[in-house]
Amino acid sequence: METTRIQNAKSDDNKTLNRKMKILLDIGQTLMESGADCARIIRDMTRAAAHLRIPSDQIQSHVTYTTLMLSVSDGERSFTQFRKCMKHGVNLAVIAAVSKLTWRILRGNTSIRPIERAIARIRERPLCYPAWLIALGAAVGSGGSCKLFGGSWLEALVATIAALVGFIAHRLSTRYAFNPYACAMITGFTATLCAWVIPTALGLETMWYALVACTIFLMPGFPSVNAASDMLNRFITSGMTRAMDTMLIIGGLTFGIAFAILIAGIHNISDVHIQPTDTYLNQAIAAALAAGGFSIMFNTPKKLLAVVAVEGIVTMLIRNVIMLEFGLPQAIGSFVAAAVVGIAALKIIHIVHTPNTVLIIPPVIPLVPCVLLYRLLFAILHIQTISVEELLEALRFGVDGITIILAIVVGVSIPNIFIQKRMERAQQREIDAIIAAREAEV
Repeated sequence: METTRIQNAKSDDNKTLNRKMKILLDIGQTLMESGADCARIIRDMTRAAAHLRIPSDQIQSHVTYTTLMLSVSDGERSFTQFRKCMKHGVNLAVIAAVSKLTWRILRGNTSIRPIERAIARIRERPLCYPAWLIALGAAVGSGGSCKLFGGSWLEALVATIAALVGFIAHRLSTRYAFNPYACAMITGFTATLCAWVIPTALGLETMWYALVACTIFLMPGFPSVNAASDMLNRFITSGMTRAMDTMLIIGGLTFGIAFAILIAGIHNISDVHIQPTDTYLNQAIAAALAAGGFSIMFNTPKKLLAVVAVEGIVTMLIRNVIMLEFGLPQAIGSFVAAAVVGIAALKIIHIVHTPNTVLIIPPVIPLVPCVLLYRLLFAILHIQTISVEELLEALRFGVDGITIILAIVVGVSIPNIFIQKRMERAQQREIDAIIAAREAEV
């Protein structure tokens, strides 16, 4: 087992320095492919670089959605490495594990070889949940969203079944390496058609809310939040790329939904009212199901599921009270709810010892109005057959959707906007103290 003490990068030979750079890129790639935003990637890489004794004034990093670039120069030597990130998903357990690892190696003065093994274990670790439970979580999350939109529990059940079928179709198309936007189209078509077939086969009327909600599990709420977050943090290139990827996924999904509607011969579902009208108890149950179901789909650590479910309930109740009792717009309600979650997470993360991303994003995903963006694209697909008034209404939906997403991102980012610098200074003081203590021991 390697126990060699890590020395300053200027004293490293070329092989060792490149090995350190590879570790940093492994950390960055693992985070990017697991759904971390750019600010977190830079923060964790910088923390690991401090442990590896690479001075901050000698390292430059550039992060985009598909490429990581790292350059180290000590005045005599200069090395640059690139790393492509082509497989993107959401894995909150991995994000939490990497964050804990960067602190653990720093405080424990871990040598290089154990760090490499630890990163490899994180990258290869199995999911927290079996495949069938992940599929069920995605389906239940969609069913809970159906109830939050104003549907009945029967419609929520139909949406759950249709979403489960759609999730299976998505997994199968992904397994055969189809284009990701084609996978979204196949999923939208399968889930929507299933949501129409079930009530038709039972002799029931068309369940509009089930049709709207059955594809919610594939709506890119996580990427859309990350896109806005990156742009607010001035990672413009990455944010724009994430935003474009989000729109292409929604576009593929919309095309699949529209094709299913065409085959089923049903009317345009883009004018279905989605404002909650149910009792607060039912909304609380639905919020817990939605937040908990999506958390399973995002591979949230098991011990945090109950915390996320409670946060989901609080978030949705705050939004609904502001909308229904005070008559304020959905954007304001979503902003206040997201802000409460973001501020509360500052305390909770120190209790459960996990990154704030794990506690902040899943509870606010049910707030993301991807359906409004879908309505806009649906109208664009039918632009030759709709009136000017309908087109303007669709544009309003799109503007409302973008406004609400920005309100959510700003809300959850309040800690970063106002006190992130103070938090970073406190963390840097701890890092400096650890490094100073090491040097004193030499």
